[in-house]
Amino acid sequence: MHTRTLGLSAVGLVVALLTGCSGSPPAKADPVDVTVTVTLPKGQPGKDLQLMMLPTSSQQLQGGGKTDAAGKVKTKLTPGQYTFAFDGNPAAVPKKYHGNDANHTVEVTNSSTGLEIKLTD
Repeated sequence: MHTRTLGLSAVGLVVALLTGCSGSPPAKADPVDVTVTVTLPKGQPGKDLQLMMLPTSSQQLQGGGKTDAAGKVKTKLTPGQYTFAFDGNPAAVPKKYHGNDANHTVEVTNSSTGLEIKLTD
């Protein structure tokens, strides 16, 4: 009786493992080209800043880059919600934006081509 119980348990374990492995991981959405514009608290462009666009899901790509004189940076992002931060603790950027914070988010959609990030004091 004990051997039969062990045999049935082993079969059940194999079936459970195979069932759990049968699904394929969800496909990542295609990235979209997005121009992000950063505006500083007093309305001037956020030039020469290292912007980090941080994904909130493992299905997204991280993006960002250095802003130009107009405060713009082009990047590829997959649809979804992103948090953003600025690397290097730039003096022109309020300290609350120096680290990753769930309160600082933007949404990227399949049709997104431009995002605006307006910083506040």
